[in-house]
Amino acid sequence: MINKFINQVIVICGPTASGKSNLAVKLAKNIDAEIISADSMQIYRKLDIGTAKVSKEIQAEISHHMIDIIEPDQPFSVAEYSKLATSIINKLLANKKNVILCGGTGQYINALLDGLIFIDLPVDKELRKSLNQTITKDNSAAWYNKLNNLDPKYGQRISGNDLRRIRRFFEVYQLSGLTQSEIYIKSRAKGPDFKFINFYLKPEREALYNKINLRTEMMFEQGLSREVESLLQSYPEIRDSQSFQAIGYKETVAFLDGKIDLSKAIQNIAQVTRNYAKRQMTWFNARKDLQVIQNFGNQETLENILAHF
Repeated sequence: MINKFINQVIVICGPTASGKSNLAVKLAKNIDAEIISADSMQIYRKLDIGTAKVSKEIQAEISHHMIDIIEPDQPFSVAEYSKLATSIINKLLANKKNVILCGGTGQYINALLDGLIFIDLPVDKELRKSLNQTITKDNSAAWYNKLNNLDPKYGQRISGNDLRRIRRFFEVYQLSGLTQSEIYIKSRAKGPDFKFINFYLKPEREALYNKINLRTEMMFEQGLSREVESLLQSYPEIRDSQSFQAIGYKETVAFLDGKIDLSKAIQNIAQVTRNYAKRQMTWFNARKDLQVIQNFGNQETLENILAHF
């Protein structure tokens, strides 16, 4: 073990199935660290197999934070994540404890690496309902033109057919008086709260996809169907919840409902997961402050990281 307080937050990010969690645990054992999850679905209790959480035994050995913190039928935002994770990091560093931030949710990681400031907007259900009724496929072009007049930079980033983002733009604008570009500038005014040393696991794509395929099959062997059945029984409204946007859960529901067979469910989950991994790599590739490790989280990668300390 390296008996040294690093006084930096170590970041291990990368696509799903790249071996981040196992690497983080091995690294934590070597540098006496605690781990903060940066996974937007591992925050939910009882979503275990489908989100590939580390086992309870490992969590008992190495302290993990931001896992199992809310019920699966509750919403959770990036702003809430940033606030809670920042508080935990401050406490750990104050106690001279090494910290590893590990995960693949780009929005969570960006929030901390960039020190984003989040504007606290109230939820106005009536306004949202009104905009959903007002902005439709039939008139989206006119609303997209209005958006471009207010915020041409943001208009270049979204499609004129993206109803969700167009509606959200005008919802935020009416609540805050700010455009998305103005919010972007305002959110980055502070800068990061911590010093970071960042590692990005980027294995060869075909090998990653093969691992995703095998892991998907293994999840069903471990009991993913039973996990989803239990969630449906315990939380009657969960089908429409934020947590069931997690890859694997909607597809398993379709299987349990008899809409597809098991083979098709596995095939669909693997495909959606591969697509998600591709988006994750696009997200992380855009950052220029990540040290790229073109490998899985194996022993060679661990030794590579340990050489930095």
